[in-house]
Amino acid sequence: MSFLDDLLKDFDLIAAVEASKDSNGTPDPYIATGIAYGARGDLSFNDSLRLGAILGAQGAFDDPKHIW
Repeated sequence: MSFLDDLLKDFDLIAAVEASKDSNGTPDPYIATGIAYGARGDLSFNDSLRLGAILGAQGAFDDPKHIW
């Protein structure tokens, strides 16, 4: 893939995280993952790691309700 393709995929992942935010501003990792897979459909393992890193940076895993 080219640099531009990777950049567009990153923008899609960030948009999925932003779209999954609730009224408190905390993203829901389940909704963000669903949006990302629905929009791209072909996420690799590396893309899944990027999505997890974006969600972690936004504080999606800080809430005890998301700890399994």
